[in-house]
This record gives sequence, structure tokens and C-alpha cells, in this order.
Amino acid sequence: MSLDPLIKIRNLDVIYFLGKSNEVRALKDINLEIYPGEFIIFFGPSGCGKSTLLYSIAGLERNIHGHIFIGKSDLAQMKAKELEEFHREKMGMIFQAYYLIASLSILNNVILPRIFLKKSSREERKKRAMDLLEHFGVARQSDKLPNELSGGQQQRVAICRSLMNDPELILADEPVGNLDSKSSDEVMALLSELNENQKKTIILVTHNPEHLRYAHRIFFLKDGQLIETKVNKVVDRRIENLVKKEETTAEQKPAVSKELELLLRTYSGLSSAQAGSLLVPFKAKQIALEALLGMTTEEIEQITKRVEYLLLRGIDNSEELYKFLDLEIAKGGMGFDKRTAEKLYEKIKSIVAEIKYLEEQENAAKENKLVNTDEEIVQIRQYLLDAFDMEIQNIEALKILDKAIKQRIENVIDRIAFEKVVDMPLKRGGVGLNRSMVKKLSSRFELLILGKYK
Repeated sequence: MSLDPLIKIRNLDVIYFLGKSNEVRALKDINLEIYPGEFIIFFGPSGCGKSTLLYSIAGLERNIHGHIFIGKSDLAQMKAKELEEFHREKMGMIFQAYYLIASLSILNNVILPRIFLKKSSREERKKRAMDLLEHFGVARQSDKLPNELSGGQQQRVAICRSLMNDPELILADEPVGNLDSKSSDEVMALLSELNENQKKTIILVTHNPEHLRYAHRIFFLKDGQLIETKVNKVVDRRIENLVKKEETTAEQKPAVSKELELLLRTYSGLSSAQAGSLLVPFKAKQIALEALLGMTTEEIEQITKRVEYLLLRGIDNSEELYKFLDLEIAKGGMGFDKRTAEKLYEKIKSIVAEIKYLEEQENAAKENKLVNTDEEIVQIRQYLLDAFDMEIQNIEALKILDKAIKQRIENVIDRIAFEKVVDMPLKRGGVGLNRSMVKKLSSRFELLILGKYK
């Protein structure tokens, strides 16, 4: 393993709205080095700056102050075109949401990054893509579309795509956050294999303490600051020769209360500590992704900040969100046409409003105030049906749906069981909704449940 760092970060700050009253410092004076062939994990509670640090290294975050060297190249000094080319050739990225192009086959999704390099023929690109798909066990799905694959299969395809240009650095942002435990273990094993056998440098962001065993080193972040670095001696003792030895104490694993089981079962990427103190930025990101799926990361991040503001200040301030969506790009807005701006605004506003309602119900319950549970269930049910223009006229189906909503909120059933009940025909004791609609309804419902916890 080389003694020269692959990545060197010096005095890195990431600041939003610099010099304004709402200035936010997402990262504060980060200094670290990462060596070739390391498996690194950025770990900490949601909102601590892990993803911001990852995106800074990727060159996707441009509000940076300080220096990020990859090899001898300083990302802070690169122009947009230089950065784009550097990113394309040196890095591969894996996201929680896969970001496969729905209209392209699996094969063409994997091939796509190679096309822009213009360094190989069509036949060579196809062969490399098929070799990768074969290696990761999804070659038989090469002619299918992404929505025909399971979540675990889609993430394998995303890994193939990240390797298409044979980068030395793989950046993974919560890559197993949407997967079940079995698929999650498989994907983590594949990333470990890439590190061990192909000597790829891996930088992974995660909430899940179970993943820490894969890392050579773990960087712990809190409130935008790097507070601790630990060497995982079990994984690779060679790292001890490259970094300063630190005395560490075993991390105490907090007890998981019954109230937290709901979040831990739904969002397996959350640590129990994070689930118990779920921060506003995490909730805001989930709402934004739900409403804006398919947009660029930069666009989503910009709107997420406005959603955070709504969660903090209340829905009465929502007009500012609409103005931001509608405002011209040159004036600092998103530049959407009025119809698109109105649609996104109404969607986000309705989700935030419903979450604020559930938060109020939860707070009232904690203060031992009388809360009408049946009324809350009906409110949630009607919101979900209205959100997707659905109507259920069968009284028995409505009763079954209300019961499933109640059981889900009380953690009697998990998300999978809820979807099963809603999808099952009425004659078999279910609600009998269309399967594609079940997924949408369930996803929105999980956001509402998430909103009940702070």
C-alpha cells in the first residue's frame, strides 16, 4: 500500500448562504488523508455532514472553502469542464436511490458512462459491460428495464455502472439504505470484494454501525466536524503504519426502545441513536426525494434546504418555497415553468402539512392530552387516497385499510406486511389495490410515519 495519500483534504469548510442571515456551515475545518486501497467509512448521525463531505470529494459540492487534493489535482481550483472530465475518469459513484435511467435497458445503463470517454468501440463497450454484469450476477437481466429488477439487483447494476470506466476511487452514499437485510449484506460483500481483490479505494457513507466492520478506518462526524478517527485493526493492520495510532474505547451500543423499532425496521440504514433523535435535514431529504425523484442531486439539495426551513418554521412560510421554484435561475431560483413549480409546491406543501399534523398529535400524546386515534387514522387514510386520486367505496376494504394503518403506526406490522395487506384481494382479507399504486402509497405513508418522530 502506497505511503502517499490518494486524497488530502486541508481546512475544508462548506458554507451555504455565505454572509446572509441564514448562513449555514455544513462542514467546519475538515482535515484528513485517505490512502490508495483503503476502505473508508464516514459515520455519524443524519445531518452531521457525511454526505456533504462525500459530495465535496466527488466535486459535486461547489460551496467549498479550502483544498481537496486527489493525487496532485486540487478540485477547488478546477473549472467545471475539467472537473467533469476528472470525475468521469477517476471516480465511480453509487447512490442509495440507484439512479438508473428507466427508459434504458440494464446493459445500456452500464455502458452509458463509457460512451462519453470516446476511448473504445461499441463492441468493446458492450463486452466490458457484459463482463461486469456477469461478474456481479446480473447478466441475465441485461435486456430488462430497471423497474423489472429487485432493489438488490438494481444496486448491483449501479455498481457495474460505477466500474465501467475502471476508476480507482468508488464513492458510495448510503448504498444499501433501500435494501432488505439480505440484499444489504450482499452489496456490502461486493464492495468489500472490490476493495480486497481489485484494490479499489472505497469511501462509504452510512448510518448503520453494523457496516463499520468492513472499514479500514472510520471517520466520525458530528455537527459538520470531524471528531474522531478509528483504525479497525481487525480488518487490516497495515493501516496502522500509515496513520497516527489513537487510543479508542468501545462504542456503547444504545438500547433500542420499543418506540424506535418502527424506524429501525423501515430504515435499516439508521442507527438506533439516530432513529431516536431524527434530525430535520434527514426528514427534509426524504420529502424532497419523494416529490422530486428524477431531478439532479444539486437540484434536490437546493430544494431540500427549503423543505428544512418549512419543517423548522411551519407551513405558513411555504410561499417562499413557491417563489424559489418559480424564480429565474439567474436570480437564484430553480427556473421552473409555473405549472411545474405549482405542482411541486403543492406536493411538498401537502406532505409537510400532513407531517406537521402528525407531529402535533404525537406531541399532544406525550403531554397526556386527549388524542382521538380513530380520527388520526381516518385523516392519514384520506390524505393517502387523495394524494394519489384514489377512491375506495367498499366499506370492508376501508376498515381493512384503517386497521393496517393503525397496526403500522403502532409497529405491530412492518412495511412489507402493510404492503401485503393493501395489495391482497378483498376476498382474501386485503384491500385489493393495484400493485404499482401500493408501492407509491406505502412510500408516502412511510414519510408520514417518519414525521411522527424527532
